[in-house]
Amino acid sequence: MEKPLYRQVILDLEKQIKNMKPNAKLPSERQLLVKYGVSRNTVRLALLDLEERGLIYRLHGKGTFVSSTFLDQPNIGGMYSFSEELKRTGQKASTKNLSLDLITPDKNIAAQLNLGPREKAYELVRLRLADNQPRIFSRTYLPEKLFPKLNLNDLNAEPLYDVMKEKYDQISVMAFEDVEAVCLNQEESRNLAEKVGAPSLKIFRKTINDKNVPVEFTISLARGDKFVYRSRQYNDLS
Repeated sequence: MEKPLYRQVILDLEKQIKNMKPNAKLPSERQLLVKYGVSRNTVRLALLDLEERGLIYRLHGKGTFVSSTFLDQPNIGGMYSFSEELKRTGQKASTKNLSLDLITPDKNIAAQLNLGPREKAYELVRLRLADNQPRIFSRTYLPEKLFPKLNLNDLNAEPLYDVMKEKYDQISVMAFEDVEAVCLNQEESRNLAEKVGAPSLKIFRKTINDKNVPVEFTISLARGDKFVYRSRQYNDLS
């Protein structure tokens, strides 16, 4: 299967960047449009991906440059798959969809999804398990206008991203995550079968589609003793 256009642009730019010196200037957006024969949105998606992963940085009014540091976060960055990660380590993944409700989200969540004050979103509460042991408790918010008549029967039959793609033609291409260390409160510890006050990773994840529109915002709590945040850093030694 042929890779999406934005992914082809990303892969080609990555190859070029590896052969360039830190702080070297990349071609402008206009030059990239001509070179790859794609839309401006496709180029911007590719550059945004490279910037989020630390390969490049942008200076307003000056252009885009090669970064001297590259960060990669395979466990939770990019399009992380809980099931695939556990399969890689020989564990069995499963998901319990606890509830699905149509709500009016608070201002913070609405802002993440670019929703107006009267627009609604579905709140999906899930528990992710590894070998039947709780690992991640999450609340996922999905705009009603993009996922009308979403129901638990579909989500119980297929993974969330499959439903998003196959039923609603919403293709997730990029995810942005912020992570902070927290201690579990009483409700959170009960859901994760942990002690109150146990360390946890709180993960805020926003996913966008191939039109650069937010399609999902998720707040997750991952058990600190079972979930690993892994990174690799490459420093310029020249």
